[in-house]
Amino acid sequence: MPAPYVAHAQARIIGEIHGQETVNVLHFVTNDEIADEAELDTLLLALATALLECVITTLLPAVSSDWKVIRCDAKRIAPAVSDPIVATADSGSVGELSATSVSFAASLVNIRTGGGGRQGRGRMFLPPPGESEVSQSSIDPGTLTLITAFLTCLAGKFMGTGATTAWRLGILSNKHRSGIGGTYDNSFREATSLNPVADLAVMRSRRKGHGA
Repeated sequence: MPAPYVAHAQARIIGEIHGQETVNVLHFVTNDEIADEAELDTLLLALATALLECVITTLLPAVSSDWKVIRCDAKRIAPAVSDPIVATADSGSVGELSATSVSFAASLVNIRTGGGGRQGRGRMFLPPPGESEVSQSSIDPGTLTLITAFLTCLAGKFMGTGATTAWRLGILSNKHRSGIGGTYDNSFREATSLNPVADLAVMRSRRKGHGA
């Protein structure tokens, strides 16, 4: 999907583990025409709903039963900021793997765009698997396969020419955008691959008493 883009959006997966809020922020673009606020709201709801569908159907089987998804929301961030549109999960939407004793463990996903430098790379820290799915700080192969199913769902909806939604997932470099000549369009790169990492990661902001 070539620039200039009609709209840039930020979508969030919001959940909870051990009383701590978890927030995954993803960036998207679209070239669908937006005639008015009603059409914008419809597009944003479609984005939030499609993201939540992937979480419910493919992420929950890959994460600890201590994590639950609360909602996904989406808002336009350019050319103007809009109010967020929310897709809410059922109250019983919890992970399906074993319990975990810490809130700050995470499954790491590398996001690649085919471009060099830090602007072409991103990371996503998903909720962790349970302790039974981790050995010597590494996620077991079966769980990595489950995480890959979630990434495949995202790719099918939001990546490449065959994507089933109007939105494309990518990396927005705020550092590049805030520099000389930086714009939302030239600071965004579409994602070309999503790759799970076997080693368990740490998200320190999710320590008890912190959140995010």
